[in-house]
Amino acid sequence: MVSGGDLDIISTLSDILLVLIISNLTFKEALRTSVLSKRWKHICRETRNVSFQESVITQTYPAWVDEDTKREAFVGYTLHWVSMFTGGIVDTFELSFHRPIGFEAEMRTLIDFAAAKKVKNLVLDFSDRLWVNRDEVAASFESTMIQMPESFYRLTGLVKLKLLACRFDASRLASAGYIEFLYFGWMLLAMITSLLPKAPLLECLQIKNCWNVGLGAITGVNNRLIKLVFKNCVFAVQGTSLDLPSILIFKYAGNVHSFMLRNVNKEMDEVSLDFGRLSQFQAGLGTHFCDLLCSLVTAKTVTVCPFLIQVIQDNVNPLRLRADMKTTRLVLMTTLEPREFVGIRFMINSCPYLETLTFQLVVRTAVRMVRVPIDANGYWRVGIFHPCFKNTLKYLEVWNFCGGFYELQLLKNLIRVCRVLERVDLYAPMGLGVDRLDRIRARADFVRTKFRASSADLSIHLY
Repeated sequence: MVSGGDLDIISTLSDILLVLIISNLTFKEALRTSVLSKRWKHICRETRNVSFQESVITQTYPAWVDEDTKREAFVGYTLHWVSMFTGGIVDTFELSFHRPIGFEAEMRTLIDFAAAKKVKNLVLDFSDRLWVNRDEVAASFESTMIQMPESFYRLTGLVKLKLLACRFDASRLASAGYIEFLYFGWMLLAMITSLLPKAPLLECLQIKNCWNVGLGAITGVNNRLIKLVFKNCVFAVQGTSLDLPSILIFKYAGNVHSFMLRNVNKEMDEVSLDFGRLSQFQAGLGTHFCDLLCSLVTAKTVTVCPFLIQVIQDNVNPLRLRADMKTTRLVLMTTLEPREFVGIRFMINSCPYLETLTFQLVVRTAVRMVRVPIDANGYWRVGIFHPCFKNTLKYLEVWNFCGGFYELQLLKNLIRVCRVLERVDLYAPMGLGVDRLDRIRARADFVRTKFRASSADLSIHLY
């Protein structure tokens, strides 16, 4: 809280300095300064960071007000506020208003305001938090989405652009030379490839729940790109070529898409590959996954899904990758069913420097494919000679631990053979009843007291 003496000192500052100060506050905090004095009421109208979030502002309305009235009041408030704005440029403008059907003209007015103030960081979110199915959204709502106005395409100083549920022609943006951050969600992105060559300073690109994504390549023009994320997208191209000399984080979630990676950074931080529930096995897919992982061997943390774990065994060498992964933390999303055993072993054997091994137990269906028959009950008892078990593996985690037969078999044998293991952390599923949780505690105690460990300093915990 500002004391009277502090307030007097601050009030001696010029308006320019006060605007800079409140522009470092959140929009909500900046508005609160208006109660300090008449002068501050004027100053808050000049903040350089404006944020209109429907979910935040409508929370202040009385509970008895119906949703339609709240939406009308929210739009009226935003228009009144910008009409009273007395400042110059706006650094950041954020507008979040779900499915603005019937308010298109008002939304364009707000975007025009941001463009007129030469906004640098623009966030427009017209999506609905209840949306789940991308295809249904594309079919039912695309034609009603806000069309970006002409003023937007004339912006030349954008640094950050985040658009959700808009109609946007990427090829028309006049200038993208300063853009460092791009995020697109719930929208058609046919012309995305025409935008990227205009953005040589781009460092982060995230595309989620988009359709008709025409991304054929990311070239050396974008050699500053450090984070690349795709989630639940439909591509309009058969494959995508990625030149990633500076990449630190690469995440993909969705149906199988062909990526050709080149010139990949040799010091990556994180890779996550989740090919979803609808991907289907195809001949050669295991080899493709091997090639993809070989392009990403420098990543310190790697997360892979059950589909990859099952399919990757279908390649020329079902034992390991042809190149050692530099990974120190491996996260295996797995059902821990026998159909995944070969793939789990494949991934572990490809990571000779592994320090942390995480099993994240999930529910997924089996992939229809031919597998090499194995002795499921005895699979983890024999022939475990992975280098990391002897030299580097210190931490073992099991999330959604229930103490099932295969969980216990795997834990028993990993605890037996891992010579430098320091800690085993077991995490029970959330929301269980008392009886179920007691059974899990009993099985965790069994692991703690009955399994013989190679490491003298091992501790085992249940959370």
